[in-house]
Amino acid sequence: MTSCAPDIPPFHGYVETTVHALRLIHAARQGLIPRITRRLNDTERRSMVKSGAVFVFSVEESGIKRWTDGLLWSPSRIVGNFLVYREINERASSLSVTGYKASTSTYTSGSDQGTFKPNGLIKKTITVTIEGSDLHLISYYTSEDIRSGRLKKPSSRPDIMSLYMPPHIFRLTNFRVPPKVEMGPDGKQRLV
Repeated sequence: MTSCAPDIPPFHGYVETTVHALRLIHAARQGLIPRITRRLNDTERRSMVKSGAVFVFSVEESGIKRWTDGLLWSPSRIVGNFLVYREINERASSLSVTGYKASTSTYTSGSDQGTFKPNGLIKKTITVTIEGSDLHLISYYTSEDIRSGRLKKPSSRPDIMSLYMPPHIFRLTNFRVPPKVEMGPDGKQRLV
């Protein structure tokens, strides 16, 4: 499933910012955290897609053009450079009453988006182009895990934080909200 040795620890935690996402994608490219190299099977999805799970993959390496996890999601919302989805209950349009689709008047404002699942997952995604290759980061978390501080951020991993990340490898102009670049004490440019 991953391109790296099984003893490489995956990153389990919360991806709060664009720079966090870039650090994790760069760490995956460098082999510091594993990359997904093929589509997850149903058993892997059930055991791996949970709060704190973070997956990084490239389309070219994995053949995955569209990430699937078997869960139902709300339409995406743009939050900074991320697309954010909330897990929903069964879609209203798939419910039936005696074999017929129920009247839209039984749904909130006639939408068929379903309702947010209580204590459901939130999915946060970002796509980054590096050297012509699209890399995707998919992260899952619950609001409760964020509020309680149960999920660590990439800053909790010294191996990830110490990895030099040259800003020029990222097409910063592709971001809705580009990260800032500043000169570090060592004279190297850094993303902040």
